[in-house]
Amino acid sequence: MSRTQTLLAQAMLLTFSTMSASVAYADVTVDMAADTSAETAIANDSIANDTASALPLTESEAQEVTADDDRNWWRLLRKGQLDLKDTTVVYPKFIGFCVDVYNWGDWFFNSTDEEYIAGTGKRWKAFIKNDNWVDSYAMNLGYNMPIRIMSDMYCNLGAYIQYMAVSVGYSIDMSNVIGNKPSNHRKYEFGFSCARFNVRAYFNENTGGSYLRTFGDYRGGRLFKKEFPGVQLSTYGIDSYFIFNNRKYSYGAAYSFSRVQKKSAGSFILGFSYSNIDISIDLAQLPYPLNYYLSIPATLYRFHYDTYNLLVGYGYNWVFRRNWLFNITALPIIGLNHCREDSSERGTNQMAIGGKGSMSLVYNWTDIYLGLQGHIDGHWYRSRTHSFFSSIEDLAVVAGVRF
Repeated sequence: MSRTQTLLAQAMLLTFSTMSASVAYADVTVDMAADTSAETAIANDSIANDTASALPLTESEAQEVTADDDRNWWRLLRKGQLDLKDTTVVYPKFIGFCVDVYNWGDWFFNSTDEEYIAGTGKRWKAFIKNDNWVDSYAMNLGYNMPIRIMSDMYCNLGAYIQYMAVSVGYSIDMSNVIGNKPSNHRKYEFGFSCARFNVRAYFNENTGGSYLRTFGDYRGGRLFKKEFPGVQLSTYGIDSYFIFNNRKYSYGAAYSFSRVQKKSAGSFILGFSYSNIDISIDLAQLPYPLNYYLSIPATLYRFHYDTYNLLVGYGYNWVFRRNWLFNITALPIIGLNHCREDSSERGTNQMAIGGKGSMSLVYNWTDIYLGLQGHIDGHWYRSRTHSFFSSIEDLAVVAGVRF
């Protein structure tokens, strides 16, 4: 290559390098400018946001925040002003869901027609109750020995205070106080009711104080009264009722004084009951001269069985005058009896037949109420060798005040 060509090539290479450097420098300049613009934009946005945050709320926004704070559920609860039916109360999501479920249940189970049923507006009640009951038995042992037995009438007097469905109180056995008789009986009850259903659990025990009233051919089958220590009773169970016409008929108005029936109405009732009944009749303890009239072995007859029953019946509330209410309820029962292994007829099954009945007379005057209530619970045990009907009858007088 000539010297002239060499010099020309070097000149072209230098020119190309200079142009490349200029382009690279221009690119760097553009990138830096872009970065600077982006940073400037971000800074401006941040300043704008800070400025917006620092601006005071409008009057409507401030009122909305204040209203939400005033309707906060916790604040209302601490003030004692929380109403679960108030739709303006602000709850957390889970607590709000629970409140919605409660309100639905209250509507489904407690909704009533205000033309027929009125609430009392009170949650507390204080009352005194005089409770009197007997247990009675009619049997034909071996289908050859008809016997009737009845206990003494047991009398309790108690004072109670109640908040909604929960009550506490104390009762005195008046049979022991007045008649100086031994306390050989016990009775416990627990109940819960709402407009649509009612549940009752109970326990009864009697270990003495029973009397023979008829005994085979003794005195020609006529009534008499002779003490018989050979009877023992123990029974417990649970009853549950579903009320179909709960919007117009109130079971609680007649028996728990939780509502007021304004107009007469009735309802079909469907229920289920379970009872464990344990009754012993020891004929070896017969007093003289009844043992001479005994036509079956003088031994222990024990009826210990579980009974499962379906209840179908009707209840009616009759408002015959202002502030007055009369209720009558009849519940025939049908089901199955299963004898336990310690029963005289161990392991056998029979059809269960019986009935539950109740009546109530109520007077309401402002927040004061008076009530007269009666109940009967009867079970018929019938097998190939024995027929045995047992029942518990109860009469109570109640006086109380709502507040």
